[in-house]
Amino acid sequence: MAHAATARWQPVQPALQPLPACTACTIRRSPHQAVPAWIHPAPDLPRIMICTRHQQAASDPRHPAPLDIRPVPELTRAHLRARRRQMATSLSWASTITTRWYDHHQHLHERWHTRLNRLTAANPHIPPGPASPTLTCRSLITYPETLTLARTLDRLPPHPLTRTQQTAFLHDLANRLNLPRLAPADHDLLWQRLATR
Repeated sequence: MAHAATARWQPVQPALQPLPACTACTIRRSPHQAVPAWIHPAPDLPRIMICTRHQQAASDPRHPAPLDIRPVPELTRAHLRARRRQMATSLSWASTITTRWYDHHQHLHERWHTRLNRLTAANPHIPPGPASPTLTCRSLITYPETLTLARTLDRLPPHPLTRTQQTAFLHDLANRLNLPRLAPADHDLLWQRLATR
């Protein structure tokens, strides 16, 4: 007989950890008690689980339970509108761009700040640290705009845009995001995406 097998445990990165499932959905299953359940999101979708029926969502494994999203109905509306999946490339670009905008307080800062306040007020069980709700709720807060940007990026032609086309694209995107105008800085990743094919 060879040596006995050895198990080594190590933590999984948050980006790969499962998310808490809707408690109202799990209580309907046997033994009809609120027991914790976890779900692995599909790899080609945003790391967000939304139960539109019970208005609960999860976006970060550091939250001990799903969040009540009733005070933030735009999350459910965006999820219901996303009938078809965006291309993985567009979704990845959109997520990176909106994350950068969120982190640098650009374009949609006031809207996202209001959304974060409503979400945290409805969910006092969100752990305060070491990662704050500003970080752990980021992908959930930016979710509607990420999907809108991904849908818009899906429509880009397979060649780089001219300057006139870029201006028209930004005007269309501003309308879709309900902004009076959108003027990204020169170093904004959106410019890089418009020039990449």
